[in-house]
Amino acid sequence: MSRSPLPAPGLDQVFARSSRMVGRRIAGEYVLVPIVGHGADVDAIYNLNGLGAFIWERLDGQAPGETIVAAILERYDVDRPIAVTDYGRYLEQLCSIQAVTPVGPSL
Repeated sequence: MSRSPLPAPGLDQVFARSSRMVGRRIAGEYVLVPIVGHGADVDAIYNLNGLGAFIWERLDGQAPGETIVAAILERYDVDRPIAVTDYGRYLEQLCSIQAVTPVGPSL
C-alpha cells in the first residue's frame, strides 16, 4: 500500500533540521549530507541553491514558516505568492528526504 502524500506545510508550522542530516558550506556551495550510522547508507549529497541554503539556515525549530517567508521577502526581490510557493515546495522536498522534522503538532 502506498503512503498518501503529506499536506503542504502551513505557514504557522515550525520545522527543525533533522539530526540525520548535516549542512555545510564547502567551496562556495552549500550541501546537505546524510549522517551515516548503524548500517545506514549515504544515498545522496544534496546541493542547495542560494534560496535553499537561506531557508535551511532558518529552520531552527523556533521560526514558523511565516517568519521565514518574511525573511525571504526582505532578502530577495520576489512577490509574496512566489515566496510562499517556493518556501512550501522547498520544505516539501526537505520533508521527503527526512532532512527536517515538524516541531509541535504533527502534520
